[in-house]
Amino acid sequence: MLLACDIGNSRIKAGLFSNNELVEFHSFQNAESFSSLFITKSIDQIAISSVVPKLTEKISTLLKNYSNSVPFIIDRNVEFNLRIDYDSIETLGIDRICSVEGAFYLYKNSNEYKNYNSNTFILSIDFGTATTINIIRYPGEFIGGAIAPGFRMMFDSLNTKTAQLPNVSEIDYKYLIGRDTISSIASGVINSNVGFIERTINYLESEMNATDFKVFITGGNAEKLIPHFNFDFTFVKELVLIGVKTVYDKNRI
Repeated sequence: MLLACDIGNSRIKAGLFSNNELVEFHSFQNAESFSSLFITKSIDQIAISSVVPKLTEKISTLLKNYSNSVPFIIDRNVEFNLRIDYDSIETLGIDRICSVEGAFYLYKNSNEYKNYNSNTFILSIDFGTATTINIIRYPGEFIGGAIAPGFRMMFDSLNTKTAQLPNVSEIDYKYLIGRDTISSIASGVINSNVGFIERTINYLESEMNATDFKVFITGGNAEKLIPHFNFDFTFVKELVLIGVKTVYDKNRI
C-alpha cells in the first residue's frame, strides 16, 4: 500500500492507495496527529510532497521508524509526467507541480481526453493558505499561473492589519455590492478570488486561442467558494495526492 503525503503550510494531507485506487483520505493539523494514521496500516511505499522543509524531515523520520520504507521525497530534480516550462524552477512549489500532475492524470483518464488539442487548457486551482492557479498547455506543458493570498488570509489580514475593520467570514457575503462594511469586506475577498480565475480564463481565450477548458478545484477553502463560481469545474479534494502518486509512479524503479 502506498502512503502519499502532502505537507502544506496549514495542514498535512495523506492518502492511502491500493494499486491505483485511493482507499483512504485524511487531513491533519500536525505531525503528531498524522502519526496515528500509519501505526495500524500495512504501508510498504511512501511518497511525500512538501512546502515545509522542517516538517518534511520530522515526518520522514516518523515514517522510517514505523515502516520498512524510505520515503520518496518529491523535489524539482525528479522526473515528471509534464514538461515544466517555468523560468524559476528553483522556486516552484512542489505542491503546485503535484496539483497539475494530478489534474493531467485525471484528464488523461477521462472520456474528454480523446478531444485533447492545442486549444485545450487544463487548470488546477488550489484554495489553500495561498490561492494558486496552475496551467497546462497542450500537449502536456506546465506553463505557470498565478499566486494570491488565500481566502482566509485575506479576511485575517484585513482584521489584524487595520485599526477598525472587523473580523469577517464567507457567511457574511450578501451581494457583490456591499451595503455595509462587513458585506463589503466579504464581497471584496470572495470576488477577488473568483475574479482572478475568470480573468485568467478570459486571458487564455483572448491571447492564447483557448476554446476548451478543464478546471480542477482543490484545497481546504474550495468548498466555501464553490457556490460563487460560474464556470465549469471538477472538485477533487485529493488532487495533490493523486499528483504525488503519479510522480512517484513515474520515478519508481
